[in-house]
Amino acid sequence: MLQILHVDRSELFRKVMQEIILRCGHSVHSVATKQEALAYIAQQSVDLIITAMEFDDGDAESLILDLPQASKKDIPAVVVPSNDSLELRERLFSLGVVDYILKSEVNEDHFKHFFATLSAEDELSRFMRDMRVAILDDSPIILKVVHRILDMNGFRYVDFYVTPRELLESGKTYDLYLVDMVLPELTGDKVIMDIRVRQPNSIIIGMSQFTGEKSIATLLMAGADDYIHKPFDAASLISRIKINVRSYQYKKRLELMAVTDGLTGLYNHRFIFERLEEETAKVARYGRPLSIIMLDIDNFKRVNDTFGHRAGDEVILSVAHAIKASLRKTDVAGRYGGEEFLVLLPETDMKAALVVAEKIRNTVALLQFETKDLAVTVSAGVAEAEKGESFEALINRADAKLYTAKRNGKNRVES
Repeated sequence: MLQILHVDRSELFRKVMQEIILRCGHSVHSVATKQEALAYIAQQSVDLIITAMEFDDGDAESLILDLPQASKKDIPAVVVPSNDSLELRERLFSLGVVDYILKSEVNEDHFKHFFATLSAEDELSRFMRDMRVAILDDSPIILKVVHRILDMNGFRYVDFYVTPRELLESGKTYDLYLVDMVLPELTGDKVIMDIRVRQPNSIIIGMSQFTGEKSIATLLMAGADDYIHKPFDAASLISRIKINVRSYQYKKRLELMAVTDGLTGLYNHRFIFERLEEETAKVARYGRPLSIIMLDIDNFKRVNDTFGHRAGDEVILSVAHAIKASLRKTDVAGRYGGEEFLVLLPETDMKAALVVAEKIRNTVALLQFETKDLAVTVSAGVAEAEKGESFEALINRADAKLYTAKRNGKNRVES
């Protein structure tokens, strides 16, 4: 629930706004003057200020300028004026106002959406808040506005740059870039081209005061995903970001679906083969150690025949989780097919690989299932890559060791 302060000399409009805010599920305190507002802010916690343009003892601009002295935190402000002009909008946004809503356009649906954005806890909002964001603009005013908007919406990892050199030489990578078109040293489209080469999958949104098909086309051809015209308000910026992040998430999901097994979430047969080919090439080139583990669930046909295919799926999924829990981040696990799994252990010799294989075997043996009397074990074959050996030959050796483990009684590791 947001703690909102509303400032307006009109008693009628204060009542209208109070009803809207309360129906939206947030707390509101209403005052008529600038001095009342500053006094309240000095004593109480406020998440958002909604203010009219003029009061009997001042105006919204003087209130916003006096906020730092009254409050220890940076409070976002929304201005609700009676009249509109581009000059007024630019002046207010230069002060750091995050949104601008005409009184004639005030309605419950608008504020519902606005408040929902501020307090959103949906998957997309949580994902956005964890994104690494870079803002490049030589205007301190724009940087201040963007900072307020992103901070108000919970973004936690945001860096600000005034010159292209600062950003490009920082060595940092970001999920989202907001880049101005007119910059010192380099034009925005050149910066975007450079970023796109370095970060082919990042989101890049261009910003400019200039409109026209040519400028937008230049940005998009340089590699930008989208464009936003300055000055912009909170709703416009967050909407542009959300649209692009949603596409970014969808693309990531499609990429993940293409390389993962639908049941277990481990990598699929094709991807694990591609990774193994890459890793064996590194062995040949650099002589670095690489080991693999072939695993098979013992007596899996009996599980399906006795307990049914749903129990069989439960076993495969549980074994996959046990494998993943036993590995480092640098290790790669995949479903080889059916009840078989393949684990790649880069930078790992035979001795260390045997420790991992035994850890997996022991973990699986301790698994408990919802199905009564169901218990499973795995057998494993371990092989260390030899320099110059093909990935097919390496798999064949691990597979042979797996069958040795099966012949020797199962629930064991062979190397």
